[in-house]
Amino acid sequence: MTPRRLAVQALLHQEQAGYANLVLDAELKKCTPAPEPRDAAFAAGIFYTAVERMPLLDYLLGQFLKKPLAKLDAPVRAVLRAGLAQARFMQVPVSAAVNESVKLTKAFGKTSAAGMVNAVLRRAAVQPVSESDFADPLQRLQIYYCLSAPVAALLYSQYGDEAFAMAASFFEKPAAAVRVNTLKTTDAALTARLQSEGCDAAPGPWAHCLLTRFSGSPAATKAFAEGLYHVQGLASQFAALCVQAQPGQKVLDLCAAPGGKSLTLAQCMQDKGQLISGEFVPGRVSLLRKAFDRCGVHCAEALQNDATVPRPAWGTFDRVLCDVPCSGLGVIAKKPDIRCKDLAGMENLLQTQQKILQNGADSLAKNGRLVYSTCTVNRDENERQVQKFLTANPDFTLAAPPMAYPGAVDTGFGTLFLPHKTHTDGFFVAILQKNH
Repeated sequence: MTPRRLAVQALLHQEQAGYANLVLDAELKKCTPAPEPRDAAFAAGIFYTAVERMPLLDYLLGQFLKKPLAKLDAPVRAVLRAGLAQARFMQVPVSAAVNESVKLTKAFGKTSAAGMVNAVLRRAAVQPVSESDFADPLQRLQIYYCLSAPVAALLYSQYGDEAFAMAASFFEKPAAAVRVNTLKTTDAALTARLQSEGCDAAPGPWAHCLLTRFSGSPAATKAFAEGLYHVQGLASQFAALCVQAQPGQKVLDLCAAPGGKSLTLAQCMQDKGQLISGEFVPGRVSLLRKAFDRCGVHCAEALQNDATVPRPAWGTFDRVLCDVPCSGLGVIAKKPDIRCKDLAGMENLLQTQQKILQNGADSLAKNGRLVYSTCTVNRDENERQVQKFLTANPDFTLAAPPMAYPGAVDTGFGTLFLPHKTHTDGFFVAILQKNH
């Protein structure tokens, strides 16, 4: 199985259904023998580039096709997208991208289309295109910046021309960050350990945070298997640190999976006190428990739970973290599927967020602290939710974050991380203090 064929098969699978990361993993697992790491990485590069750049790829291909791209045989369509992705965005020589695409077309039994693939790719690969070609701002966001019509409309309505810089940043992957497990090691010791395993590691913006570069998966090192760190983005770490959990406290993480924030909370607590980590999806509860075991956390209990439902039997908590389900419009760089979102059901999502926030607030003890966070830049899910909550809960006030971060925006109702200003994921954090 060549990397190019693997990428094309993943694109075919992606057209049918599924999240991009799961689709690619499924195709990789079908390969016997398993591809070499370099080949798997090349296949992943083609696949993800084609997925995230698909509207622009389709626009360029459409200029040289005699019939709509959607009416071509699915394998031919996938080969064209994969080939053009390589030639325009992956520094693959045009001749190599074209010739290999022609071979793939024949390998999929579409020999009659080989001449067309050759001609279209050679022309589309060198066709000039720039954002100035799209005078209409929404068309520019949809085609040049590869966002769905609903996502483009939302970003432009809320951010105006700033939406273009934000959309450009979605093509850039944020720095990989890990959180040092202070229950097992130190910043200096983990830095040395990672470097000995061939990974770059340097101090992050605050204690126990390292900025890293791994040759493969961050979860594939021996240091990870020993629980010396967990992978957690900068903005996510910021949210967990804003909780300011202390040793001996009773802490609630209402929407805990995949577990990074709970691990950081437990470490801030020095594994002393009680941490309840709730998760709605049963299968992810077991993942939380495995993470706790790997990192040597004993104060945390992972429970299957609907965060919108009050749990009076749990009592009250000194600290509550509500990292609510959201539209994900701040993590498009990591999850290209979100580019295609239609944003249907947004009202239901907003209601769910408000229920979780209110449930978390009702779980607080006197003088307790609640952190509300999302991984979106949608103002309706962020500052407007907090504004609505404060109107209904006058016994709460906003508190300032315990640390600053360059480029983060104070919205008046919380701190907003915009990816083009902070070079992190897009994220929102509000700290709410109960006054009695």
